[in-house]
Amino acid sequence: MDETEKAIKKIKNGVFVVTFSLDGINYGLTTAWVNRASFKPNSVMVSIGRNRKGYNELLDCEIFCVNILGNEHLEIARHFGDTNGNNINNFKDLEFKFMENGSPVLKNCVAAFECKLVKKIDAGDHVVLFGEVLNGIDQEGEGMIFNREDFS
Repeated sequence: MDETEKAIKKIKNGVFVVTFSLDGINYGLTTAWVNRASFKPNSVMVSIGRNRKGYNELLDCEIFCVNILGNEHLEIARHFGDTNGNNINNFKDLEFKFMENGSPVLKNCVAAFECKLVKKIDAGDHVVLFGEVLNGIDQEGEGMIFNREDFS
């Protein structure tokens, strides 16, 4: 690993599951790259890898939810981090409900916010989505910090 890669790896990120429904199917994709984009309007940016199952459907959805995971949610993060597609419409062993605009939200997440997709920008092997925050919930707990070794 070169010095540049070592330096970049020192950036700390949370762990999130982006959830959405499209044509009656629920999707969830784990990501570590979510940041606030603006205060007015309240907006966030989410980066998703093009190799992810559900990626194309995410680009077609109008509303998505960002679930912030806590340290106790590593298995949920791994589940939705699968790239083989086993996580598509696979909420069967997880408690979830729907947000105001129809996005599935994990009941045990530490917080979540539902967004309207307003812009997509190509970013190499990822796409950056900009979402205007529509509503949110805050629950008990602190957000997990991403550690690459947890997903190897």
